[in-house]
Amino acid sequence: MSFKQALKNNLPAPLFHFLRDVPSKAKGLFETKPSGQGPIPPLHLMFDGPRSYEHFINMGNETLEFYKTAVGVKPADSILDIGCGIGRKTIPLLDYLNPEALYVGLDIDRRGIDWLLRNVTSENRRFVFLHLDIYNKFYNPKGALLSSRLVLPFPDASFDIVALWSVFTHMFPRDIAHYLSEISRVLKPGGRVVASYYLLNDEILALMQDSKTDVNFAYQLENCRTTNPNMPEDALAVNDAWLRRVYEDLRLQPEQFLYGGWSKHTPYPGTDTINLQDIVIAQKK
Repeated sequence: MSFKQALKNNLPAPLFHFLRDVPSKAKGLFETKPSGQGPIPPLHLMFDGPRSYEHFINMGNETLEFYKTAVGVKPADSILDIGCGIGRKTIPLLDYLNPEALYVGLDIDRRGIDWLLRNVTSENRRFVFLHLDIYNKFYNPKGALLSSRLVLPFPDASFDIVALWSVFTHMFPRDIAHYLSEISRVLKPGGRVVASYYLLNDEILALMQDSKTDVNFAYQLENCRTTNPNMPEDALAVNDAWLRRVYEDLRLQPEQFLYGGWSKHTPYPGTDTINLQDIVIAQKK
């Protein structure tokens, strides 16, 4: 177990997050933001991934190419990004989406939503950001709304694309299934959902038991496994056969299961930073 994982497993979540922010705040005093790359948040606000300007830019560029080549995102599409974070995968879309497009970003961390409203929406009105105060024991322990009660505040068949990056990796299976039912409702027929997971099957479980994976989901829970028994939402993995059944029940046709680098599979070409987790692309029938 890494030192970071040991801290996660033993410290209260608010204290862990506070300590994690300290080095990036100090580092931000000495590093200069790159120019000409669109709006970029300060390092201490990069709460949704590595605190690095280079990583932030590379991940955004990789995601845009992935959206175009693997997901089929078009410049006029309407996109719902659940768990948009601080905008790592949003910024490159500013120059790609045309005036007919719509982008809606949702997140449970108000810091990201507030920053994106000030720095993106203020100059790009087709980009909208909303705070959802959803309870998560690790990421939003004071949240007022349970995941199982979420109703996405949009009409049926509103979006061409729904994206969720590193969201389902922090949710229990029953909540994943509920989210997917809402996603199916708001997707247009023929629309696609792209989401990242930690997926388990017999091959991956064997690799994990032999300590050959980068993440060890050592603790078995109901229909899933976690790295952190005291705070399971830290990281959760689900069985890929279970997930396939959920997709089929909701009229979501899986097109690609792209197993990620965490389990020593070969990531999709050109996605070294975004395909560390597993990615599933599905189309609404």
